[in-house]
Amino acid sequence: MLRALIHFFLIGALLFAAKVIFAGDDGDRPEITVRIPPDATEAEVDREIEDQILLNQARHYRWYLGDPVIFTHLVRNMRFIEPDSTDDDLTLFKRALEMNMQEHDPVVRARLLYRAREALTYVPKDRMPTREDLEEHRTAHRDRFEREGKVRFEHVFLSGTKRGEALASDAVAMRAQLEALGDAAPTELGDPLPALRAVQSSTISQVKAAYGAELAGVVDEGVVGSWRGPVPSVYGVHFVRVLEKEPSSVPALTIIEAEVRADLLSEIEEELSKERMEVLRDAYVVHVERTP
Repeated sequence: MLRALIHFFLIGALLFAAKVIFAGDDGDRPEITVRIPPDATEAEVDREIEDQILLNQARHYRWYLGDPVIFTHLVRNMRFIEPDSTDDDLTLFKRALEMNMQEHDPVVRARLLYRAREALTYVPKDRMPTREDLEEHRTAHRDRFEREGKVRFEHVFLSGTKRGEALASDAVAMRAQLEALGDAAPTELGDPLPALRAVQSSTISQVKAAYGAELAGVVDEGVVGSWRGPVPSVYGVHFVRVLEKEPSSVPALTIIEAEVRADLLSEIEEELSKERMEVLRDAYVVHVERTP
């Protein structure tokens, strides 16, 4: 609740001047001059204009007076400048303001910009997404929430370390053994490998991370019921037989509601930020100077 009230106050302060200005004529609009390098891109120019407007608003409403980060930073600056001072923190802070330190310190600038941009993204209660909005967002952006399907497969491994020069011939023999098994399970065939199970269910990404892209590709392309291999990896060679493939899917909203909400809120915040920034930019007369 407190966070919402703080953001409501901040965004109100940012936009109040703009609302007042629109009631007057162009001659009442405040002017700012933005100085940028001659080679600055259009995006860099826009960013600097926005920063200067937000800083102007934040300083006008003296946000630095109630910010604990700025308070601590300016006090630390003063204690560095006046190492022998016995004044308390509040006295030093006031003296920093008298020196106009808040106008030029880069940490203060960054902090004020952070708070201003955060305020621009404040989502009021009437813009908070409903459950219907979340379901619509989940459906419209399935690619964002899709879960990779899994493949259940049998796995027989031959260790390159254990078998050495015999690895190639052993792989040929193992291939023949597996084909002779038919549908039977390859019980006790192959060599042990840490974390390797005779039958496992994994995503292709998990197989790739564990055994490499080549084996992952074979598992992904494998036809259910057919042995594939030998496939090399850094450990040796592998034989795999796909037993079942589970397609990719988007979980129900009840399972991924928090994820969907965060994604939709991010879009809403971006939209509100752009709208509010346009109001502020329209409230100012901006002069751009390219300086060497």
